[in-house]
Amino acid sequence: MFVHMREQSDIAVFVRVVELGSFTRAADALEISKAAASKVVNRLEQRLGARLLHRTTRRLALTEAGRALYGRSASALAELAEAEHNVAQLTGNPRGMLRVTAPIYLGVTVLAAHIAVFRAKYPEVTLDLDLSDRLVDIVKERFDLAIRISSLQDSSLVATRLAPCPTVLVGSPAYFRRHGTPKTPEDLMAHQGLGYSIVKTPNEWKFRAGKGRWVTVTMPSTIRCNNDFALKQFTLDGLGLALFPRFFVERELASGKLVQAIPDYPPPELSINAVYETRRRLLPKLQAFLGFLKERFATEA
Repeated sequence: MFVHMREQSDIAVFVRVVELGSFTRAADALEISKAAASKVVNRLEQRLGARLLHRTTRRLALTEAGRALYGRSASALAELAEAEHNVAQLTGNPRGMLRVTAPIYLGVTVLAAHIAVFRAKYPEVTLDLDLSDRLVDIVKERFDLAIRISSLQDSSLVATRLAPCPTVLVGSPAYFRRHGTPKTPEDLMAHQGLGYSIVKTPNEWKFRAGKGRWVTVTMPSTIRCNNDFALKQFTLDGLGLALFPRFFVERELASGKLVQAIPDYPPPELSINAVYETRRRLLPKLQAFLGFLKERFATEA
């Protein structure tokens, strides 16, 4: 049966709503209003004569008809995306929309400075840059690439190391005047920690105590937060000690506004990684952006 373009578009909106779990997030991803997304799904339900979604104030749930439609439609749309991929491979020129997600602090302090250069080099590639401190599911939310400072959790993804990322434990001079200066990791038990709440163990910190030996300390937590800019401000205000990527507090360390704690016991070095879905062949736009990032980070290393 022939499917009109508008009907195909309506189904694509429905699939996006299901994948993202809300009309608001789907509307943002599709660059339409929430009302428009809701209207499209209502129109689809009327045309099919079946309710597709159970709607409550807190969540959306698929009906039996909705599950049937989603199962077939999602796979069909994936095949269309693969067809686009194959055509793009034939042309060989980087072009089209590239969707990238990164933590807010990394996007603002590192990534944003390179975007103008990339656009000048690849003017046919447009960017949808999503800065968020939540752990984005790049497959479900259809991102081409994530920039992360973390280990890889999903085996269906590929991580390419862009640069080393040393971390540092810091506090303000005022904090150390009030609470004293720790000399060893064990001394931290008498201090106050500020934790990054997105990670599984916000106040469990590791420090190297010699060759091949690590000490793990669980810091008493005074504040937990999911945003590094806020955590840095709390640290500057003397509310506790916090772990940061060194690049994020380099200026404050240089100016003396923050001071490194227990420098003889460094925390583990992390990596800045480019994370993307496993594919036999990458789209030219993604290949171009990966190559560009590797080049820029290598230059700055």
